[in-house]
Amino acid sequence: MEPITLSNGVRILLESIPFFKTASFGIWVLNGSRHEKAEEAGASHFLEHMMFKGTASRSALDIAIQSDLLGGQLNAYTSKEYTCYYAHTLSDHAPTAFEMLCDMLTGPRMDREDVELERGVILDEIAMYEDSAEDVAADLLYDGVWPNHPLGRPILGTADTVSSFTAQDLRRYLDGHYTPDRILVSVCGSYDREAMLDICHRYLGPLPPKKGLHVEDAPRFTPSVRLRDKDFEQSSILLGFPGLPLESQDRIALSIFSNIAGGNASSRLFQRLREELGLVYSVSSYCICHKGAGLMAVGLTVTPDLEERALEETMKVIKGLKQSVTQEELDRAKEQLKTGLVMGMESISSRAASAARSCLLERQIYTEDMLVQRVDAVTLDHVMYRANEALRFDQMAVAAAGRLKQREFYESLRG
Repeated sequence: MEPITLSNGVRILLESIPFFKTASFGIWVLNGSRHEKAEEAGASHFLEHMMFKGTASRSALDIAIQSDLLGGQLNAYTSKEYTCYYAHTLSDHAPTAFEMLCDMLTGPRMDREDVELERGVILDEIAMYEDSAEDVAADLLYDGVWPNHPLGRPILGTADTVSSFTAQDLRRYLDGHYTPDRILVSVCGSYDREAMLDICHRYLGPLPPKKGLHVEDAPRFTPSVRLRDKDFEQSSILLGFPGLPLESQDRIALSIFSNIAGGNASSRLFQRLREELGLVYSVSSYCICHKGAGLMAVGLTVTPDLEERALEETMKVIKGLKQSVTQEELDRAKEQLKTGLVMGMESISSRAASAARSCLLERQIYTEDMLVQRVDAVTLDHVMYRANEALRFDQMAVAAAGRLKQREFYESLRG
């Protein structure tokens, strides 16, 4: 990986893999819903949409037609901590597609009519999320665990905040958050190095070298119960436990424990609830790591008449795990994690994204060997220590969406 920094602070990561016939590349911006004030909730995501509505030299239709002519993939997404604009094309088309991305990022048109049009699209997107029990429960968990903090707010914002944005608001947000020190380009595969660098210098080099707001706070995990009674076919239940932040070296051990608990088909929760008892359609366990904050979550979707028994069995399995993880389970989880990491790094899209995320959020780039070594170093004692630190039931957060029981039932789970 070749790192380059422009004079204004824009960072560029280049990795050449000559025997490929395609290139994957993108522009990552250290700006997501975490960087928004309460009245700005959803601005990052709204801005992502507006980047595709045209520039001074390209209309929205031009962008769509050129993208289709190139035959590749051109898209974007917004997360809690960053926004990504990316493409994957044949090597010959990479400079054309990359120049279009840079034009979109540095010169979005932001017409008032386009803002009004896209507002309706985003409001529909919010309504669509409200029709998903899993999405509603996930937002409830974040709100309960990190209340009154940007991490706890939904990425899409709310109908009220999205309805309030003007074109001027979005231009002001763009100017304050898309600053050179927060912009990173990552390119991987087979491409014309000089052509890509020339585009970076022409479009990103002239950006004024000012600095944006960098969030380094560490919100505390809050025990909570958040419920949404709604007529879903199946209810979604999430149990949240204090996790580890992105910068913690111990997060690998907790991820391995989470994998053993409910991360795969041989996991304790899947085998007990799905295979042995047939109580749920899906059950899983996963870790979420943000800068300065993290959580481990256990989630299940269940029909209301089986919910009580399913949660009873879930709690039994989780409590039993605090003392009974075996070396065989550890070895299996480690091999699965290593396989996933290494296989992921064999995709140029994943390589470009992995380098960008780790450089943007951790200021470090991990190789396959580094990742594998971190997994190999985890011991059974290490996993059990992290598990017992996380599984503090008096600190548990509960989030549920669907045809629910009384609040007292969910509060009793935290006993």
